[in-house]
Amino acid sequence: MRPTLLWRLLAVTLLVVGVAVSVAALMIRSLADGIFMNLMKEFQIEVEVMHRIFIAAMGRSLLLASLAAAGVGLLLSVLLFRRVVRPIGGMMTMAERIAAGDYTARAEGTGEDEIGRLAEALNRMATALATLERLRKDLVANVAHELRTPLANLQGYLEAIGDGVAPATPETIRSLQEEVIRLVRLVEGLHALSLFDARLPRRRAEPVDLGALTRRQLDLRRPEFAARGIALAEEITPNGAARGDADLLSQALSNLLDNALKYTPQGGEVRVTVDPAPQAVRVTVANSGGGIAAEDLPFIFERFYRGEKSRSRASGGAGIGLSIVKEVARVHGGEVGVDSADGRTTFWLTVPS
Repeated sequence: MRPTLLWRLLAVTLLVVGVAVSVAALMIRSLADGIFMNLMKEFQIEVEVMHRIFIAAMGRSLLLASLAAAGVGLLLSVLLFRRVVRPIGGMMTMAERIAAGDYTARAEGTGEDEIGRLAEALNRMATALATLERLRKDLVANVAHELRTPLANLQGYLEAIGDGVAPATPETIRSLQEEVIRLVRLVEGLHALSLFDARLPRRRAEPVDLGALTRRQLDLRRPEFAARGIALAEEITPNGAARGDADLLSQALSNLLDNALKYTPQGGEVRVTVDPAPQAVRVTVANSGGGIAAEDLPFIFERFYRGEKSRSRASGGAGIGLSIVKEVARVHGGEVGVDSADGRTTFWLTVPS
């Protein structure tokens, strides 16, 4: 904090005191002088000598009052400086550190007044920026990681085929096709998220029977679950009427089922329920399995986030599906959430009815 700010504050205080005293002196001189002269003449007292005594006493009184006012003003200015300007100086230092990339900076300040609330808001902003910066770095690293492996596989296979080292057998072509499909899915997921970021998806506010929509998704995916030896159960209430975009909601439901299919072990169970919630319809997808660690739950809907850093793409995917579910809920004005305990993980999505 520059020291000139304090001196400017003190100078303004002295200027205000000086103006106030000057105005008071002019008013007292103009009013009291006339009253004094009239009284002297009325009682036939020598005016000249008493007038000089009156003016001198008034001057001394105004001088003492000015000094007292200036002292009190300076004291209050210093206290105000310590109370207001110093915390603001700390916030300026914090802003400079954040601008330089230090997201650990925090502002000092407590209380329910404006300064305390400003410090709390800045600290929340710094925490959010730190989280965004971490997610941004993870996003770049994960995108590069997700692209590197399939591209390396494609490059290796194609070079081997081109050099005549490996024949272009149907198995090789199928393997290349799988890598291409993986890249296509990744790009499509990133494209979908970019559309949500650009606020391009606009939900069509039309009546949607979430129960019927969920049942259709289950009928389509039931063979996949059966092939993995996973029991698929459903509890769908008759009244699942909501308002939303059927295509976006189908995408969200499909992503939740994909997630359950990936993390449910063979012989496990996935239970899907659709039931009314307060002014909404709630879809729940619960699966048995290893569960999610408590420290990972707040970030499970973030893009490319992986609780188990070592898990493979074959089992874990790219980490985009749940982010799309979150965005679909957002554009519908709904909510998403997850709970995991005792080896059972439950994802839920609400859509306003």
